[in-house]
Amino acid sequence: MAIQDNYTLLSTAVQIANSANLSHPARIKSIVRLIKKSLRLHAATIYLLDPDRRSLSRMIAADGPKKTASCLIPLGEHPAGLCALKKEVIFSQHDPGAENAADAFRKLDSLFLPIMSGKRVTGILALELSAESPPATSLPMLLRDILHTLAGIICAGEIAHRSDQRIQNLMTLNELGKALQQPIPFTAILPHVLKKAHSYSGSSCTILRIFSYGEFTPKVLKACRKQLRPHLPTLQEIETQSATRMLDTETPHLTVDLIADEDLPPSYLTIPLQYEGKVFGCLTFFGKSGQSVRRNFDEEDRELFAGMANLIAPALGRSENSRRMDILVTENSNKLKELSLLYRVSNAMHATTRINRLIHLNLTALVSGESHLFERAMLFLVNNRSGVLQGMLGISTDECHGILQSLDNHEDSLYSRWEISDEDMERQQNSVFSLKVKGTRLPLDKSLNIPSRAVLEKKLILFDGSTKQPPAKDDIIKKFTLKSFASVPIIAKNETVAVVILDNPFSDKTITTDDLRFLQLFANQAGMAIENSMLYNRLEDANREFSEIRQRLLQGERLAALGETAASIAHELKTPLVAIGGLARRLLRKEEPGSTEWKYADTIAHEAARLEKMLSEILFFTKRATICYTQCNMRDIIDQSLAVVSEFLDENGIQVKKRISNASLEFLGDFQQIKQVCINLFVNAGEAMKQGGTLFVSATTTVAEGKEAVSLKVRDTGGGIFPEILPDIFNPFFTTKEGGTGLGLPIAHRIVTNHGGQLLVESRAGSGTEFRIIIPTRP
Repeated sequence: MAIQDNYTLLSTAVQIANSANLSHPARIKSIVRLIKKSLRLHAATIYLLDPDRRSLSRMIAADGPKKTASCLIPLGEHPAGLCALKKEVIFSQHDPGAENAADAFRKLDSLFLPIMSGKRVTGILALELSAESPPATSLPMLLRDILHTLAGIICAGEIAHRSDQRIQNLMTLNELGKALQQPIPFTAILPHVLKKAHSYSGSSCTILRIFSYGEFTPKVLKACRKQLRPHLPTLQEIETQSATRMLDTETPHLTVDLIADEDLPPSYLTIPLQYEGKVFGCLTFFGKSGQSVRRNFDEEDRELFAGMANLIAPALGRSENSRRMDILVTENSNKLKELSLLYRVSNAMHATTRINRLIHLNLTALVSGESHLFERAMLFLVNNRSGVLQGMLGISTDECHGILQSLDNHEDSLYSRWEISDEDMERQQNSVFSLKVKGTRLPLDKSLNIPSRAVLEKKLILFDGSTKQPPAKDDIIKKFTLKSFASVPIIAKNETVAVVILDNPFSDKTITTDDLRFLQLFANQAGMAIENSMLYNRLEDANREFSEIRQRLLQGERLAALGETAASIAHELKTPLVAIGGLARRLLRKEEPGSTEWKYADTIAHEAARLEKMLSEILFFTKRATICYTQCNMRDIIDQSLAVVSEFLDENGIQVKKRISNASLEFLGDFQQIKQVCINLFVNAGEAMKQGGTLFVSATTTVAEGKEAVSLKVRDTGGGIFPEILPDIFNPFFTTKEGGTGLGLPIAHRIVTNHGGQLLVESRAGSGTEFRIIIPTRP
C-alpha cells in the first residue's frame, strides 16, 4: 500500500476518532469499516475485554447494523483470546474444522492484532484476509498508528462509561433517597426497602436480613429474578454464611469467582446496615441482572451498594424510632385515658355516700363511653354467714349509652364530675342481663368457681381459657358463656365485701396486662370509697342517734323542770285561784252591770280565768299525752275551729278565705286535739293581723314519706316572723307576745308529732306566715 494511501487512512481514522457527534462504539465501527475497505479485507472485527479483563465479551464488526454485539471468548482460548493473553500478533491459517462464530476467522487466513494502551491490552483487532489484501506480515506495521488511535478511543470510551456509570449511580442513590422519604407504615417498611433495593441495584437476587433490633424482629426477606428462583435455597445458604462473616467484621464482604455452578452468579456482595453505631442487619446482592451471568461485581458496584445501605439503614432506623415513639404515644395515651377515667370515677365515688349509687357508678364507668375498657360487668356480694356469692347487678355496654352525665360544664372533662340518675339506676337494675345476674348464687368455695377463689385469696384472677382448666362445676362460666374474664375482689377494712367479674363477649378483645393494672387500681379506689361510705353512714347514724338522745335529754330536762314547776304552781295556786274566780263571778251576778264594783269583779274574774288557762296548758304540756283515735274529717275540724274564733276575727277586721279540696279529708286521730291545734293557729294568725287582713285556709290530700296524708295550710298577711327567732318558736315558754305563755305552738307541735305528722312553717318578715299541718290518714 502506498505511503500516500497509508497517510490518508491514518488521517481519516484520526478525523473519525475526533468526531464529537459520534459515540465511541460508532467511532470504532467507522474505523473498522475504514480498515476493511482500505485494505480490501474479507472481514474486520474488534473484540473488547470485559471489566474483569477475564474474557472478550463484546465485539464490533465492520459488517452488520449493530454497533456492539455480545460474545464470550475467555483469555487464552481461540486465536483472539490467545492474542489478548500473550499481547502479541497471532496469524491463523485456514481451519476447515471450525464450527462456531468464535472460530469464524479460521475459515480463511486471519490476523489478530493486540490493541495496546501502554502495557495494557484494551482490545483485539481481528482481520480476515482476502486475495486482494496486503501481505499479512506488512499489516502490523501498517496499522500501528491506527491501533494507537483505536486504543485511545477504547480508553476514552471506558472513561466515559465509568463517568456515566457514576452519574447513573448518583441518580440511583438520589431516586432511592426520594423513595425512602415517602411515609411508609412500619409494617410495610421492610418489603418496601427490599423492593427498592432490588430494583435500583439491578441485581439478580437481593436478600434483606434484619437481626433483633428494637421493634424489628429477626427476619429474612428476599427478591429474586425468575431465572434464579430454582436456586434460591442455595443462594440463601450462601447469604447466611456471608452475613455471619460480615457480622464478625462489620464491613462489606465482596466475593468473586467462588461459585462453580454455571447457573449461579459468580459474585455476591454483603453490605452491613448500620445505624447509630450498631449493625442491625445486612443486604446481600447476587450478580447483575441483564448482563452475562458470569459478571463479577466491581468497586463501582460496591460503592453503589454501600451508598444504598447508607440511605437504607437510617431510613429503617428512623422508622423503628418512629414506631417506638408511636407505641410510647399510644401507651401514654391509654394510660392517660385510664388515669383520667380513674380520676373521674374517684371524684364521682367520693361525691356520694350512697353505696347503691357507688356500685352503679363503678360498674357503669367500666363499660360505658367510647373508650370503654370492658363490655360486661357483674357484681356479686359476699355473704360469709350463708357462704354464698349473691348476684346484685349486671351491666353491659348496650345499657350504658349516655347514662353517665357530667354535673359541671367544664371545658376539660378531667375536672367534670359524673352523676347517674335514679331512673337510670332503676333501668339498669331491671334489665334482662341484671335480672339474670341477680338470680345467680355461687357457693363460696374456691374449688368450685373462680370468683370465689378471687374472694378467698383476695387477689385479682384472670381466666383466659387456655392455661388452666376451670373447675368442672363452675356454672357461672356456662351460664354467662364466659371465655376470658377477670375476677376482681373489692376489699374494705381488709375484708372482701364483693367481687366484680368483667369480660368482652361481643368483640372477644383480650384483657391485657394494662387492663389488669387498671383494674387493681380501680378495685383499690372502689374499696376505699365503699369503706368511706360505710364509715360515713355509721357516723351519720351515730350522729343522728346522738342528736335524738340529746333532744330527748333536753326535752326530759324541760319536762322535769316543767313538771316540778307545774306541780308547785298547782299546789300553791289552784285552791286560792278557784276561790277567787268563784267569788268574783258571784259578785258579777249581784252587782249592777257597768258599775264600778262590777268592773272590778269582772277584771278579777277575767284574770283568774287567764291564770286557770295557763295552769291548764302547763299541766297538759307536762303530762303524758294520750290520743283517742277516731275517724276525723279535716273539713269539720276547720269549720268548728273557725266558729270558735269567728267573733275574735270579726272584731279585728279579718277576712277568711277557704279553699277545701273535694277529695276525702278523713283520717284517724284525736278530733279535740287537732281542733285545739287549729284554734291555736287561727288565733295566732288573728293576733298577727291586729290592723286587719286575710286568713287563708286550705286543705287537700298529699303523700308524705310514701304514705297518704291530709294537708292543712294556714296563711296570714301579717308582719311575719323574723328569721333569727324562727328556729325557737316551738321551744316551750318562748314568746314574743305580751302576756303570752309560750306554750301554744309547742303544744300544737307535740300534738301533730304524736299523730305521726309534721308541723312546718314558712315566714318572711313583712310578708306573712304560713303554717302547714301534715297528718297521715293512718297512724
